[in-house]
Amino acid sequence: MGVGRIKAAVADSGPLIHLTEIGGLLLLHVFDTLHVPDAVWSETVEQNRVSQSDVLALGIVQRHTLLTPQVARFIQEHDLASLHTGEREALFLCQQTSVPTLLTDDLAVRKVAKRMNLTPVGSLGIVVRAYWLGHISLAEAERHMAALYDTSSLFVTRTIVELALEQLHPIEKKV
Repeated sequence: MGVGRIKAAVADSGPLIHLTEIGGLLLLHVFDTLHVPDAVWSETVEQNRVSQSDVLALGIVQRHTLLTPQVARFIQEHDLASLHTGEREALFLCQQTSVPTLLTDDLAVRKVAKRMNLTPVGSLGIVVRAYWLGHISLAEAERHMAALYDTSSLFVTRTIVELALEQLHPIEKKV
């Protein structure tokens, strides 16, 4: 993922929900623009899993209403029937907007994103990026990662959290 600034990303529901659960929605300011398809909006805001006022207060969200026939054709062309509606719309929106970064915590979606030459970034990756860009301190980053593991509904193993924690520390020179 690198440490350079990513101007835009398309959001799937997972990171919006998981970051909200740990009080970390503001970490999304590592992006200048966050594209959100209507299906993801429905799965998060309209299901009261994420506060509409909190999302809009970010000031970076662009909501997208997509044309059903185009999305249906995309789903068929890419064999995405097994994914949820929000996931499919997020992948489609990446293609339509030429935004190569997809925020998702779902393993199946991450695999499809890679197959489509997109860069999947999960909640843990957003925390790492926020730290490297100077948005949060090391202690805050570690606290957010612990909360994603301990408090949020994100299914993540301790091993994955430990790998993410390693990304917070600079690589030491080997002698």
